Order: sequence, then C-alpha cells, then structure tokens
Amino acid sequence: MISKTFRIALTIVLASFALSSAAWAATCSNASLSGTYGFLHDGTDSNGAPATVAVTQITFDSTTGTFTGEQTASHDGVIATESVTGTYTVASNCTGTGTPAGGIPFSIVVTSTGFLAVHPFSEGFAVKQGPPTCSNAGVKGSFGFETTGLLLAGAPATGWVAFIGELKLTVSPSGEGVIRGHIAGAEDSTTFAEEPVTGSYRVGTDCRGTATITPKGQPEMHFSFVVVDCGKELLAIETDADTVVSGTLQRQSEQEMSQ
Repeated sequence: MISKTFRIALTIVLASFALSSAAWAATCSNASLSGTYGFLHDGTDSNGAPATVAVTQITFDSTTGTFTGEQTASHDGVIATESVTGTYTVASNCTGTGTPAGGIPFSIVVTSTGFLAVHPFSEGFAVKQGPPTCSNAGVKGSFGFETTGLLLAGAPATGWVAFIGELKLTVSPSGEGVIRGHIAGAEDSTTFAEEPVTGSYRVGTDCRGTATITPKGQPEMHFSFVVVDCGKELLAIETDADTVVSGTLQRQSEQEMSQ
C-alpha cells in the first residue's frame, strides 16, 4: 500500500509541474502566505509508525520572509508546547521552502485555502484562520469528527486507533462550551459500535482551544486544537500521555454560523 507520506510527496511533485506550466495563470510570492494559519502535521519513524503529531498556529510575515508560531505536539507520546520560528520563500509557481530555526527545511505548495508541506518522514497541511470567530459561541454547531493515530505502551490500550462521529458544540447559559454526540472507533482489528459522548470545550481569543470528550464507559480524551477557515474547521491533536493521535472537526452546516 502506498504510504501517506509518499502520496503527499507525489501530490506536491505533480502540483509543482502543474503550477509551473505555461497554462497556469496564478503567480505567487511570499505575500501568498501572509497571515495566520492552523497547521496539522505528523511524522513517522523508519517503519512508518507515527512518532510525532502536532498542531501549530503559525503566522507568516511576507515583508520579512519570516514565520512565528506556537505548537502543541506529541513526540512518541510525550506532550509538549513549543515555540516555532523560521524563514520562508515562495516562488512565482506557488512552490516554496520553509526553514525552521535549527530544523530541517520543508517543501511547500500554496493552495487556495493554505498550503501543503512535506519533508523526510513528515507531512501536513495548513488552513488559513480567516476572520476571528474565537470564542465558545463562535464555533458552536454540529461537526463531523475524525482522528487516527497510535496508542503507545502506558495508554489504556495499545496499537492503531481511529475514531469517527458527530459532535454538537453548544454554549451553556453561563458561557461554558458543552459537547454531546456519538462516535465509533477501531483499535487494530477490533471495531467499536457507535456510543454517545459528552464533554466540554474552551476557545481562547487567540483561536486556540482545548476539548475533553468522554465516550460512554470509556476514559476521557483530551485535545488541543486551532480554529481555522472562519470557524468551519478545527485542527486537533490528542494531548493524553502515550498517544500519537490527530484529526479534524469539520462543520456540517454553514447555516448554523448565522444563527
């Protein structure tokens, strides 16, 4: 089976050819990556198993060609919050390079909503944050939810894991974020029937947030996320020890945003 890293690398190569063709009308520059983005990315070990997942809120300054940000990451199941800085360049064909301070350069392809990125054993995608909707009320509504990753020794279970479901985010009269919904899952070859979940969430004014989700009869799961696309999507990683799990929440109906 073609690995996820190979598929994203192939996508970037094909996009590079397309973007550089004479028929392509778009012209990019550093200004094409100006502003703040949510960036969900992961890395694998030499055997293809997840070693790192991270969600980063990253801001590009096109006048200086630099970026800054803060990320929450799981490195082999150890959770850490880290600052990131670096430089970047975007060519006229919409491909580019980012160079983190003290890190390995990564390749970029600019998209209509953000960018794709890849470097050895790691890949990811970013979505622009858009006008602020950064409060509990700003993201309330129904979302499709999916996560995948790995549970390591020390977690309640071990092995590959995936969850998918529907979560409804509401706000209590006191302003607290409330989560209700249903999720189903799989651990290695074992699948789990859909179960109800409850939980809570909090969104800061900086568009970063946290959530707790508790499936019926199961331990709590804790997440950190970044709000993107004007509140239509949340990019998240699990922040429980011994987990390397990431995913997204995608809004099911834009009509809810006007209510």
